[in-house]
Amino acid sequence: MSETYDVVVAGSGAAGLTAALAAAVSGARTLVIESASEIGGTSALSGGRVWLPANGTPENAGDSDELADRYLDQVFDTRYEAMIRTFVREARVMGAFVEKHSPHRFVVCPNYPDYHQDYPGATRGGRCFDVAPVDLNELVPQARSVRQPPGYSPITHAEWERWRYPAAIDHDLLAARMAQGIRTGGLGLVAALLDGAVRAGATVRTGTALTGVLTGVLAGGGAVTGVRVRTGDGERTIGASSVVLATGAFDAADELRHRLLPAGLGVSASAPSDTGIALTVADELGLPVDNLPEGWWMPMARPEGDLVDGVPYPRGLVRERGVPRQIVVNRQGRRFVDEAVPYNEFGKAMHRLEPGDEAYLIFDEGFRERYPLPGLTPDGPLPGHIVAGEDLATLAGRIGVDPDGLAATVERWNGFCAEGVDHDFRRGGNAYDDYYGDPWQEGNHCLGPIDRAPYYAMRVYSGVIGSKGGPVTDTAGRALTREGSPLPGLYAAGNAAAFWTRDGYPGPGATLAVGMTFGYLAGLDAAR
Repeated sequence: MSETYDVVVAGSGAAGLTAALAAAVSGARTLVIESASEIGGTSALSGGRVWLPANGTPENAGDSDELADRYLDQVFDTRYEAMIRTFVREARVMGAFVEKHSPHRFVVCPNYPDYHQDYPGATRGGRCFDVAPVDLNELVPQARSVRQPPGYSPITHAEWERWRYPAAIDHDLLAARMAQGIRTGGLGLVAALLDGAVRAGATVRTGTALTGVLTGVLAGGGAVTGVRVRTGDGERTIGASSVVLATGAFDAADELRHRLLPAGLGVSASAPSDTGIALTVADELGLPVDNLPEGWWMPMARPEGDLVDGVPYPRGLVRERGVPRQIVVNRQGRRFVDEAVPYNEFGKAMHRLEPGDEAYLIFDEGFRERYPLPGLTPDGPLPGHIVAGEDLATLAGRIGVDPDGLAATVERWNGFCAEGVDHDFRRGGNAYDDYYGDPWQEGNHCLGPIDRAPYYAMRVYSGVIGSKGGPVTDTAGRALTREGSPLPGLYAAGNAAAFWTRDGYPGPGATLAVGMTFGYLAGLDAAR
């Protein structure tokens, strides 16, 4: 071994950095390795929000472990009941630990609803937390190496709630923040976690890719002894008594995405470095994996010129689907889902489309003037991923959608808007839909006619923001053997582990919350 640490954490996203923070604070000599040249993985590209049930804030009054258990039992896979119970009881503990040992501060979102409002135990706000702005100038120098997503703006969630649409945004304030080094969102979360881990004694190295985990017995069963890594100088080994796999999902690898995830899945918003090394480790050590066909689904747009690590990168469609004056149709010109549903549910609806079918967001000039869309401005030339037509028939012909079907659908939609009720899919009929509607519009905040030429279309892709399959773990994040016992010294957390969530997504920030909670537990256990 060229060098030796107590704990090696592979991956520098929120799960990995929380594990490193816990291990380093506990006194373990800790090394974080990141295969990419920048820090943060998919976490840094995300909104950075974290879902913490029964958190004790005034905005979460009335919530309890029992209510959260009841809610999550309907959302997650109850084969892993112990994981659900552990998450509910440890998530807030993790949050308090992160605030004590890093500059990150959780800011509650009192109005942000859980995703399944019809499930007992759901709340209309108070479980999701945003990121308080952080100043990179006050953090360790490596914080400037955290990756930045395309189109990034240092806006807080509370500001978005207040401003909503382009005409109201304080662009001068956001530009000043960028110039001053103030960051929010996933970038801010990762930067703060990185600062805490480094100040606690952890070493963080980029350009260092995990290629394998070493154990006392190559076929598995022996304790972890170290890792194999690849750097610009070649391959070498690093000694460690514990290794935490926090290398992210596998869906950035085209072959794994096409083979393991649903047919019709078009694009991935995971960091390009999320190529499934945790599955390789599990295979080499003979460890069981689970939940391979599942992911965190998201409808996406593909604006031209958006790149991450030189690779085209899509943008998720979250807020755009709730506002008026737009619908989503298939190639027959028909709607197939309440457009405003949570993005995970929208993704499932896309997977139910016929093979080879496509989806398009249809909107009009009234939408363009008021509401945001990735890469689109209220005036000026159209970006390449937006198509226009002076009438619906022309638009339909340009995107290959049945013109009669589209005309009939828009006519039916406009009738619903005049009546104030979507009789087909009940859009705007629940608290989550309403949250992303236009709060300044009278009546149903999600309904608005498509009746002002020109008309526009944008292709909507079935996407994923992280696969959920990986090594099976216990409630301490320890990787389990086929016999059900922990492999000594090996842990997995975040999207690198087998997410026990089935196809569920309970609320905004659940992905990061689960990854950080079990990263925290893994880091504590690994340091013992």
